[in-house]
Amino acid sequence: MLTLSPTELLAWRGFLHTHDTLWKLLDAALAKDGLNMAAYELLLTLQEAGTAGLRMTELARRVRFSGGGLTRLADKLQGQGLIERRRCEGDGRGFEAVLTAAGQRQLRRAHVRHLREVRRLFLSRLTPEETATLAALWTRLQEEPTP
Repeated sequence: MLTLSPTELLAWRGFLHTHDTLWKLLDAALAKDGLNMAAYELLLTLQEAGTAGLRMTELARRVRFSGGGLTRLADKLQGQGLIERRRCEGDGRGFEAVLTAAGQRQLRRAHVRHLREVRRLFLSRLTPEETATLAALWTRLQEEPTP
């Protein structure tokens, strides 16, 4: 049976447990601003896209959602007036999402809390060198593995 070494197991499980713990703590912090992590990431992604917004398919790819999961979240955020969906101008078949003025305001409030909590829960526990190492490792791990 294939196994991991004790160090490999600590590295892998440490990543999984740390991600889960941080996600839940950040999610709870954002709830004070009426959002969750998924909604925050979606609003932030739309803000980064600018006034043109993003096609729903591209938005789903960037936030790593299934089409159905994105549609449910977009329905909720549109109902709250935080995003708007409109037909794509180029072909009219697809939809694009844009951040509304209310979405911008909500995101600004949540962004302050989110960054404060990221710094408190994560970055403050690392040296600048460790932060640089992690940044390099995450970049490398996001690359497509070679066959």
